[in-house]
Amino acid sequence: MKKIIKIFCKKMGIEKEMNLLRKKYIEKKIKFLYPTTEKKERYIREKFKKELGYEIDFDKEPKTFNQKIQFIKLYDSNPLYAICADKYRVREYVKEKIGEQYLVPLYLVTDKLTIEQWEKLPNSFVAKANHNSGPVQIVKDKTKVKAKEIIKELNNQLKLDYGILSMEKWYSDIPRKIIVEEFLDEDIRDYKFYCFNSGKIMLKIQNTNLKLSNIYDVLSWKKLDVSVAYKVDSQDYSKPQNFEEMIEVVKKLSTDFEQVRVDLYNIKGKIYFGELTFAETGGFGKFTDEKWDYKFGEFWEPKNLRNNNESR
Repeated sequence: MKKIIKIFCKKMGIEKEMNLLRKKYIEKKIKFLYPTTEKKERYIREKFKKELGYEIDFDKEPKTFNQKIQFIKLYDSNPLYAICADKYRVREYVKEKIGEQYLVPLYLVTDKLTIEQWEKLPNSFVAKANHNSGPVQIVKDKTKVKAKEIIKELNNQLKLDYGILSMEKWYSDIPRKIIVEEFLDEDIRDYKFYCFNSGKIMLKIQNTNLKLSNIYDVLSWKKLDVSVAYKVDSQDYSKPQNFEEMIEVVKKLSTDFEQVRVDLYNIKGKIYFGELTFAETGGFGKFTDEKWDYKFGEFWEPKNLRNNNESR
């Protein structure tokens, strides 16, 4: 039945509107059914078992990477999360830590995108909301796209509280905006560095289109036979240009956190900052080999997860 409704909405040209209504409904449902930390724990326990195939117990110390992510979602109130998850405000944080030369040039930041603003933008750009994890609008030639549809889709994102939808509460504290940045490259490669307070750094090179990825130990540049959320990519990648500089950048950007994923782009040796992520795949990212969920958990040494608990 759901498939039939989806096909009907697509045929009628109301697929995006229905998707927005569906998300608004889910947002209200979550807010109504899970208003307390205790009830959120119950929801996460059920989803965790369904998605990952093993249990999470909030009365016991977390062991795996995904378990620890769920704990920070509910209990950790680090104010830097909201600043650094904000795709706009994080720019100032990055500027202070490593310098503005690593920032993607910014064309526009606005509380609501208008057709007048659109017309003043260059022919190619990337537009996105600052308070969620997508979708991102990649415009390679604005003369060949439907401006009003893209503007509407972007502005509709501002109507959703991603912090409620994901239970990553720091997103709810982000003042919602649309930002427009320079379009960097046709075939950009995303380098995702998992940084842990133990000093360990792991790198995921991701092919989003094919849903493939590789994970490397950055010290040995050893490709590991494991992936998270995606299948293992059979392709083996060589070190990018200025790799040592990339490592220095991620070390500086991760110094304030016990665990964070630092995303960078490297285009012909020019390094650009992507984003900071504190809850990889919302803490539901299934490893192709479960032992690595435990290994990543061992790299991360939380100090006071239980002491940061909210009243339940």
